[in-house]
Amino acid sequence: MTLTTTTVEPEVLAAAATIAVPRAAPADSFVLHAPLELLARVGLLPLVDPAEHDRAVQGITGLAVAFEATGPGVAPPAELHAGSLHDAARMLDAALRKGDPDGADAALVWIAERADHATARHLVAESIVDSLAAAGHAPIGLHLLPRVAGGELPASLLRGAVRTIAGQPSWRLDWFRNETAVAPGERVPMSAALAAVPWLGRPGSDFIYPLMSQVQDRGIAAQLLAPTLADGFDLDAGSRALMRAAAWSMLHDDPNQAPYGWSHCLTMPQAVLSLAGDGVDPRTAMAVAATYVVGFRAAHGMVELGSLADADGTPAGGAGTPDLTDLATFAALHHDAHLVKYTLACIHAAEADPAWAGTYLEAAAHLADWWWQHPDAA
Repeated sequence: MTLTTTTVEPEVLAAAATIAVPRAAPADSFVLHAPLELLARVGLLPLVDPAEHDRAVQGITGLAVAFEATGPGVAPPAELHAGSLHDAARMLDAALRKGDPDGADAALVWIAERADHATARHLVAESIVDSLAAAGHAPIGLHLLPRVAGGELPASLLRGAVRTIAGQPSWRLDWFRNETAVAPGERVPMSAALAAVPWLGRPGSDFIYPLMSQVQDRGIAAQLLAPTLADGFDLDAGSRALMRAAAWSMLHDDPNQAPYGWSHCLTMPQAVLSLAGDGVDPRTAMAVAATYVVGFRAAHGMVELGSLADADGTPAGGAGTPDLTDLATFAALHHDAHLVKYTLACIHAAEADPAWAGTYLEAAAHLADWWWQHPDAA
């Protein structure tokens, strides 16, 4: 199942260079997702049916054309006078927190021109991981950059997300930063906390900020998740529970939430968890990722969460594990960015959690089938 690295086509590199330049106008959903969609489409290329490879590449170049047509890009960032990468990272963090998009952009470009992806993750991740601005999507870029195209795509693809984060500096998850959020006591397994998520319904919007603010501001996140973060918490077990709950929700819960709610429920926490101990404090990563799953299940979960044990990770459809080539090809040729990102995320999840590999791939097939049945959905 391992994704092999292939030579990056010049057309793909050109598309990345185009999409790395943020637009001057405020980002809509397409513009916001385009850098992540590009990364995910490139990540799927090694698995695409060879007969459809050229069409998949054409989809990437078409994405760049559509992106460029949305309007002019921002002016080149001002020259940054930083003495070191760590100085630039501190300047980036300060710009993000005081609401300075131009300053944040300049710092990120300076870092991207001088650091490899592993170093950039360590420098940037802690400053963006808890932000709900840019739809909480910036960690997905940090997750995918070293995993696709042999790490050859530029970290400047994060520029648009960073500028958007700076535009809403107060939109952050912070319940877990309270010193009393994790009181001494018996640690609760993540699976038990997720099973106890109450149904709150949607707070008037499906956007990420209100969905997650709902569980943070009402104290649900702290009440359920603080006990999972007690001393000695198990990062690996907690991560598996979160990813399994997300895949289970795609397969068994409200089908109307398949294209956006349940797809985000997996892609967002997966990206955050990939930063744990690799740029982000593990407790912070676990708290943010778990808040995402709790937020989506509180808003959209209509069915009691099922078992997340190893033994319950077999595909529910009974038809065997979906074919990787079929999954990758369907997504790579499809117009929807969320399907593309979700399919690649399920493949990554299957590699990381073999006991549930079949379920993750069935979840990807489930979303592909949803789109097959709703070809005209926006």
